Amino acid sequence: MADLRRVFSLFFLAFISRLFLIYSPVKDWFINRIELSTPLNAWNRVQEGLSLVKLGVSPYSGDVVHETPLVLTTFLGVQEVSETLFPAVFVVGDLIIGWILYRLACLHSDILLSDQTANLKFYAKSVDPILIKREAVNNIPLLVSSVYLLNPYTIGSCVAHSTVMFTNLAVTTALYWALKGNILVSTLGVAFGAYHSLYPITLLPPVILILIKVRSIDAESNKKSLVFVSKVIASFVTWIVLLLGMSYQVFQSWDFLSATHGLILQVSDLTPNMGLFWYFFTEMFEHFRNFFLWVFQLNAFFYCIPLTIKLRDNPTFLACMLCSVMAIMKSYPCLGDAAVPLALLALWMHIFPYLRNTLLITCMLLCSSFLAPVFWQLWIYAGSANANFFFAITLAYSTAQILLTSDVLFAFLRREYDLYHGIYPPIMQGKPAKVILR
Repeated sequence: MADLRRVFSLFFLAFISRLFLIYSPVKDWFINRIELSTPLNAWNRVQEGLSLVKLGVSPYSGDVVHETPLVLTTFLGVQEVSETLFPAVFVVGDLIIGWILYRLACLHSDILLSDQTANLKFYAKSVDPILIKREAVNNIPLLVSSVYLLNPYTIGSCVAHSTVMFTNLAVTTALYWALKGNILVSTLGVAFGAYHSLYPITLLPPVILILIKVRSIDAESNKKSLVFVSKVIASFVTWIVLLLGMSYQVFQSWDFLSATHGLILQVSDLTPNMGLFWYFFTEMFEHFRNFFLWVFQLNAFFYCIPLTIKLRDNPTFLACMLCSVMAIMKSYPCLGDAAVPLALLALWMHIFPYLRNTLLITCMLLCSSFLAPVFWQLWIYAGSANANFFFAITLAYSTAQILLTSDVLFAFLRREYDLYHGIYPPIMQGKPAKVILR
């Protein structure tokens, strides 16, 4: 009963805080913040698309609207009922994501404990201090949900009506239903995430590995596992084809592909954002553009391969790492992209004692979050700064995310090493040996 009361209090606080800001004078300020909205998910551009559709003009005839047809159709349906319901879409969507994360954390905690019990006989004798205790994981679901629902990045994105919410909903749905062992819904989540913002396609390998683990598919039986993987991939491809086909039926045109995925890959709109692409390609010589575009885009997708190989036995952690990589490396990131990875990190509270740069990362995230609006004001409105000031903040923000991701990965691998080799290093030549992970 106490847990239920705390969960209700959390969701009520998240609901009230969002409504208060949405119906306050600061809403317009949030909507116009480039840290919260990008050309892909800005609410102003969605409204432009809705206006063009009502006038009988294709929203993709110009270079303003980059939202997907199915999301535009959803808002058109809401608009037919009442425009006052637009805020409800984002508030309810955030609360649904928070609830999915809560349920996901409950499932994941049980899996962690069962895996630990199964592997206990292989662990070293002196590892009791770093083992996961049942009482320690009881509060993790509430913590994970709280990190998402009370995160200023999430609240700001909701108030700004950023459609990054749809990507976050797709990602959390994919991971939750993968842990439930449901092929159709989990692949639908990956497919819709890829349909909406392309980069979540990298979550297909961890989803496949989670499904194999949850459904106890024998990885040693090549034929059986190959058939299962083919089944999952076929389900994903079917959903993608269905989503693209439905999108074509909406406007009877394939123009949306160049306006959505084409923009993501070609980075033709260089509106400043919290990512790394816009400044580099503003300064880039045109004859070098294609080469560096390939380099930058491959960064977002390539890490999927080595991480999958290294973390294949821990697919949920692999999914968390790939979500973090997406939030850093995608061509049009916003603060809302970091909300789900930060919430998922709370699933591994037991590795936090191994983190090395917590203070530095926290300070960098806080400074970049607070200084980004200041330097934007100095650059655009006051005229007392230039683009380098704002880009320095985006570099600090991305560096903090990279440090956090690499630090969490180190902590996870170091704990895994200690579980099998003991937390006390052997004495060599009268001194404790130094463990170096390579």
